[in-house]
Amino acid sequence: MALFQSAMAARRETPPSGYVHGARMVAISSYTFTQDFTAATDKLELGLLPADTRAVRATLIGQNTGATNATMGLMSGEPGDMNDARTVGNEFFAAQAVNNAEVAGTVLACLNIAPSDKHRGIGVTLSANVTAGTTKKLTLVLEYIH
Repeated sequence: MALFQSAMAARRETPPSGYVHGARMVAISSYTFTQDFTAATDKLELGLLPADTRAVRATLIGQNTGATNATMGLMSGEPGDMNDARTVGNEFFAAQAVNNAEVAGTVLACLNIAPSDKHRGIGVTLSANVTAGTTKKLTLVLEYIH
């Protein structure tokens, strides 16, 4: 079992931060499959829902991943922690086709995620293996308000 991370999830890239109440931020984080991804055991921490924010939109874009479905939700544990025992929920959506497609969580699903005083990782699991390749990629476009 392996846990893969995007640059934002690994805290090498900072998500946008607004300094006024109600500011709408857009964070874009991507992961290129430079290593084989095994659907049965692997997880991808793709993004971050910053503390004291509320998600309003979440779109996952798949490129050349092959016939696979994605489930996307909040991850257990501390964001950026490489503990592969962390779990991935389905708060945004479950089992949606992502090969060369865009999938969005509903606004209602996003609003149902209560704000927290802690940063939370956003993770993805896939229903099929993805072999390594520089054109194989997942991108998360996350909109949130402070």
